[in-house]
Amino acid sequence: MRTIMLFMASLLFTVSANAAGVNLVVNGSFEDPDIATGSWSVHSAIDGWSTTGAGVEVRDNIAGTAYDGQQFVELDSHRWPNNTNTNSSIHQTLNTIIGQSYLLSFAYSARINQPSTTNGISVFWNGLELDSVTATGGSTHNWTIFEYLVTGIGNDLLTFSATGTNDSLGGSLDAVSVSAVPIPAAAFLFAPALLGLLGLRRKTTIAS
Repeated sequence: MRTIMLFMASLLFTVSANAAGVNLVVNGSFEDPDIATGSWSVHSAIDGWSTTGAGVEVRDNIAGTAYDGQQFVELDSHRWPNNTNTNSSIHQTLNTIIGQSYLLSFAYSARINQPSTTNGISVFWNGLELDSVTATGGSTHNWTIFEYLVTGIGNDLLTFSATGTNDSLGGSLDAVSVSAVPIPAAAFLFAPALLGLLGLRRKTTIAS
């Protein structure tokens, strides 16, 4: 059993390494639009992404520090000057190869010093909820990488939605990526275990 688990762990990291190819997601680290350092703004749409609700709140190293680049987004948006607090969604359609396996990954952090009830974000692939993540915020951003194995159908809809309390204090999202994964044929012998292992998290703490 130990030998099998070691093999599967090795296979997981091989898959992650092989997936470091072309990222199909446009503006996955939310660097466009480029806003002023230490500021935030709400947008009805940004490069690559469409939105629902109050729009997407782009932050440039304020109320946290980006995982990748200088900017990240919050989906529990605060629309000024109307003071509208709305759990919003962002979505993007990706051109994929039918039947091809892809590694979907993103960085998530709870809002600093906020409870788990307000920090929820759900991720969907073609309308199917893959996961709903949340955490209690600490004194700094604590980014976690989430990874999922998905299958392309040609045109695939990737969606992220805020699911916590409507109070303008939601979780943070950054470094969204979808990359093709060339899985060895032998991996299919261990498909159930592989899918379980892809739920493992890699944490990186960045001081805000």
